[in-house]
Amino acid sequence: MSISDPANLFQRVPELRTFSDDPKISRAIESGDPFKVYRSLVLARLFRRLPQHKNLLKELTNERRLFAKPLKGTPSLGTINSVGFSFVGESERDTDGSHIALHAFVILFGIPLVPMGSYVVLSTGDRQWQIYARAPLGIMGWLYTRGLALALVIMVLSGAAHSYHEASNQDLTILNGFDVPVKVKIGDQTLTVAAMDRATLTLPVGHLLGEASADKAGVIDTYDQSLESNDRHNVWNIAGAAPLVANTIIYRKVKPATPDQGGSQIVYCGKRLLEFSDIQYLFTEPPQTLSMSKHQDTLSVKQLTVITQAGTPGVMSCLNYAFSHGQEKDMLPALEANAALKGWESRSTEIALYVANSISHAEALRLNRKILKLHPEDVMLERSIQDLRDDIGEYETMLKEYAQRASQHADSSSEQYLYASLLSGIEGLQAMQDLAQKFPKDANILRSLIWRKYIHGDSRGAAQDLLQLHTLSPENASRLFDTEIRLLLAQQRAGEALTLLDAAVNNSKGTERAARALEFSEVARQIGSSDPDKYLRSMPEDDDNKLLDIYRAKAGLSPNNVANRELPAVKLSQSLRSSPQQTLDLMKRFSTIQVRAHLGTDQLALLYGEASRINDQATKDKLQALMPMHKADLSVFEQFVRGEKVNLNEVDFETDVLAAAYFIRSRNPQLSSQERQNLRQLAAKTDVLQGIVSTAIKQWQS
Repeated sequence: MSISDPANLFQRVPELRTFSDDPKISRAIESGDPFKVYRSLVLARLFRRLPQHKNLLKELTNERRLFAKPLKGTPSLGTINSVGFSFVGESERDTDGSHIALHAFVILFGIPLVPMGSYVVLSTGDRQWQIYARAPLGIMGWLYTRGLALALVIMVLSGAAHSYHEASNQDLTILNGFDVPVKVKIGDQTLTVAAMDRATLTLPVGHLLGEASADKAGVIDTYDQSLESNDRHNVWNIAGAAPLVANTIIYRKVKPATPDQGGSQIVYCGKRLLEFSDIQYLFTEPPQTLSMSKHQDTLSVKQLTVITQAGTPGVMSCLNYAFSHGQEKDMLPALEANAALKGWESRSTEIALYVANSISHAEALRLNRKILKLHPEDVMLERSIQDLRDDIGEYETMLKEYAQRASQHADSSSEQYLYASLLSGIEGLQAMQDLAQKFPKDANILRSLIWRKYIHGDSRGAAQDLLQLHTLSPENASRLFDTEIRLLLAQQRAGEALTLLDAAVNNSKGTERAARALEFSEVARQIGSSDPDKYLRSMPEDDDNKLLDIYRAKAGLSPNNVANRELPAVKLSQSLRSSPQQTLDLMKRFSTIQVRAHLGTDQLALLYGEASRINDQATKDKLQALMPMHKADLSVFEQFVRGEKVNLNEVDFETDVLAAAYFIRSRNPQLSSQERQNLRQLAAKTDVLQGIVSTAIKQWQS
């Protein structure tokens, strides 16, 4: 709504536009009298007419200089026998010493009886003044003129009540970064915080217990904190999900030469309970400009706010920030709560489990078991728990436990499958073959049998069973996509593999699309395609080409973006093609999360194999949990690459891992030259994609 502003107050106080829709304040603005505007703000604040603007009203009414008027003559000054007119009191003092003083009829030189007005003044000596402007008297001064005694009583009582309230209560701001409403209960107070919103509770000081919950998810966070009365701003960011930021904004009289001198920002994603002091703009926007005294060149203010992105829940904005800054571990409580709010659907659950696994096996095991209680029939989830228990050394205990379960439930295909999954090598293959005869319609058993047949050399049998699985359970067949590609290549059916990869690239995005594009390039080169790198030239939603260039480096191509040549993942892929020692040195700059995100199975196997051969324990520790095999099988892998005598029929190696193992073993000088040559030939044959292992065979120095 457009209103007139004869006093140009909007230029002086831009925040007044916030109140343009309020009839009383807008009428005061249109009057052209700054004093009336100030009084209208004071009354709105006193009577709490605009609770949504409580902080802004408080800020404006505490700055009477903003509503000052030019002088219309000099106020009377002077006393006779200590009675007369003088300036008393001091408020809103500026750095140059100027302040607002009350012009009043006084006795004993300084006790005001009747206030006459307020002025912006500067003391120049004993009862000597430089007078600059008139300031609003303030509501209390105005009431003073109507009844001195009553005003004094009101001021004393209200001050005492306010002090008591301030001393015994404290405000708590509650943030909800989820896209559903959350119910909050602290002590005996309850409220609902809307999706992607905030609310404030005024709570008694002392130790408080509370919880945040949603109907379907139950309790998603708890509050256990001692609240003190102080001038700080207390915040409960539920589960750390909201992207809360503290900004320091620097105002300058002269614009800086470089834009990075404009202030700073601290992001509190993943942080739950926080306190802030000296916040001038609490969840409000600071003005574009601020007035400064003539002695100031810069002025800094602090703002506390929540970043919002259209169509993106706060928890996901925080997750994106955390992953890009290596802080994803802080986000587990928020991700766990988000998965619960979404009914533990697959995508949100996978993200939570991924982050839990990056923290520790114990944390991942805790979360897996929590989810399994909610979905006790989820066989694949229980398989994940088996892998985690194996990683922490519980294999023998598990084997006995699941053997007993299998014997007690002989007619349960799930129980039989879970036990057989713990068996490796030919023993495990035979167990799955027996189960497939007994339970021919169980997709989990058939899927496991296909994989085991393939890695143990029965490509024809695996291909036949895969056709059956496609009919029985397309979803389970899709989980064997990588195995299917390698099966086709092993059977000299590269054209069919390329057709599948072409469709897969077009139906995927992100890291999955990039991985498929790399495989497409490798297969296309084998059959002499005219454009093998067509998918490695661009990647949708990859503005800076980081993801694309990481996978271009894996394919032996130069980065599209020159700046990406310095990415650790790019350098590692480039060095892995020719220099194993340089690659192991680069691994020191990688976190486990980065390794998990960017290295393929063949790269992991080459690095872990070489680290095992030369006993690089630091690299082994970093990669060990990422190797796709049982812990016992991993021990056999290490022995094999060191040149020791082992029986590969007792273990299960992915073909990419097996190809790398053959090649790394061939680098042991104590083996005969003929054996080393045979191992290289086996490695090349096993690497059906002709990827990084084949390149290493040609380029690594012995």
